[in-house]
Amino acid sequence: MKFRSIRFRLSAFMLAAVAIPLLLSMTITFLLTKQSLREQTTAENERLIFQGAANLEHYLQSVNQASIAVYNDPHFLSNLARSPNDYRAAAEIYTTLQTIRNTVPGITSVYMHSYAANQSTLITSSAPKRGQRGQSFTESIVYRSNRLFIEASHPAHLYGFSSPGPAYGKDTQVFTLHRSIQNIPSTRKLAALAIDVSLDTVRSICRELYQEGSEQLYLLDSSGSVVYSSDENLIGQRLDHPGLTGRLDDRQEQGYFEADQAMHVYRKLNAELSGWTLVKQIPYDTLYARATRLTQINAGITGVALFIAIIGTLLISIRITEPIKQLLRYMEKIQAGQLDVDIRVASRDEIGVVFRRFRQMMDTVNNLILREYRLELANKTNQLKALQAQINPHFLYNTLQSIGTLALQHEVPRIYSLLTALSKIMRYSMRNSTAVQLKDEAEHVRLYLDLQKERFGEQFDVVCEWEAGVLQEKVPKMILQPMVENVFKHGMDARLGRILLRISGTRPSSGMLHLVVENSGLSIPQERLVHLRHMLSSSEETLPEENTGSDEPIGLRNVLLRTRLHAGGAGRLDITNIEPHGVRVILEIQIEERERL
Repeated sequence: MKFRSIRFRLSAFMLAAVAIPLLLSMTITFLLTKQSLREQTTAENERLIFQGAANLEHYLQSVNQASIAVYNDPHFLSNLARSPNDYRAAAEIYTTLQTIRNTVPGITSVYMHSYAANQSTLITSSAPKRGQRGQSFTESIVYRSNRLFIEASHPAHLYGFSSPGPAYGKDTQVFTLHRSIQNIPSTRKLAALAIDVSLDTVRSICRELYQEGSEQLYLLDSSGSVVYSSDENLIGQRLDHPGLTGRLDDRQEQGYFEADQAMHVYRKLNAELSGWTLVKQIPYDTLYARATRLTQINAGITGVALFIAIIGTLLISIRITEPIKQLLRYMEKIQAGQLDVDIRVASRDEIGVVFRRFRQMMDTVNNLILREYRLELANKTNQLKALQAQINPHFLYNTLQSIGTLALQHEVPRIYSLLTALSKIMRYSMRNSTAVQLKDEAEHVRLYLDLQKERFGEQFDVVCEWEAGVLQEKVPKMILQPMVENVFKHGMDARLGRILLRISGTRPSSGMLHLVVENSGLSIPQERLVHLRHMLSSSEETLPEENTGSDEPIGLRNVLLRTRLHAGGAGRLDITNIEPHGVRVILEIQIEERERL
């Protein structure tokens, strides 16, 4: 009984009504916010990484352009082969290398080794260094057969020279651009050029691309070594992160992927220049921080709402159930035979209304008992009136029959046939049935047309075409005559000659019946036709109570309405003009196999 009580059900319903929508809303909001943040963050970071990559490429290109300045000096290549004692040649080489160092901010040193003179030169912020070398110092670091490559971040080299001085920071992290100087267009190497570039410029560009402490950024070369990282301890080391480096090998030039509970947005720099890849790692905690915060807020609101719902439900249930229990006690007294129970009403809400109505009901119980006899008399009177209403049509039929018999006695058979047709039409229209066989409708229309023949004479001809078995189908009563009488209301015109009226019934598919009425009379004006078709296509299922003289298609709308009632909502009626003149009315009726005879 406890679980079936109104209080328990109301409490359970209120809790479910509050909790389920809130939890569902919270879940959907979290998922949509999460998806929106993911798309928004991805798009923003793709643009950010694209701009950062463009800035890095521009900076590397400026360093590269500085390195090819040796080809702009017409005497530089010839000076490389001159004797080391040629101080003029040495001075010009110093000048060119110093120009390279000063061209781009961030270049810390320029090293060059001449193969012809076996001479190495180092330009730093201090005095230049020069010495005899059997081979280039850079070849002991890394070997490349191509003319240009960039060595990943590493501590600054002295290239075999003693320290240039305290101003030279040999512990500074730099990356090095290596270029082979050739006697173009030949491929013979004249010298090896190495330009050390400080990471300060790269660092300033990269720091604009991530939030320190919550996001990570990696600038990797083609071998996976870290050129720059948000974690300074990783600079110059090979990144031990297979989930990241492994995916970058198979990826396109730019894009994003998810791995290790983080979103990774990347873009590869010019492969011919550096082959570096800029990767930004955004942990899920950072990516979905706002979604998580919003979910926490919604969870707090849900908890408060549930608490309020519980308290409110208890108060409301007590407010409802206690008066109901009191009403049950009153009813038990009444059931025991005490009809004059003093029912007291205290509240003004719906429960109070129930109490007052119950008291009024008890006040009228005795009156209802007394009125029962009067109602029985009234019912018998109504039955007599109904019988009288049945007598009147019979009197009219008998009168028509008497007139017809008198017409035969006076040898006027045409009057008799017309009266007989009118009598049958009236009997058919007053039949107490809503569905008839199509053959009954066809016979009713035939009698109707016989009466119209008397009015219009030979102004029209009638052709009926019925497909085999169609006349046995059940259809709503009185649907064919309104379709036929259209020509007599609006289509008759002596100027058109004899009008042909064609009535046909077909069954184009299983479960469908088509009734078509065509006439060669006057066509319907286009504006009127559009109005009629609009009225028939309306979804309203009610008709005006009476024809007020307007042009509303009352008869045809009545046909369509009764057809839909007969077929459970299905049915269609269409009106069109035919060439050169005339009107076609098509009624589609849905029938069932079980209705066939």
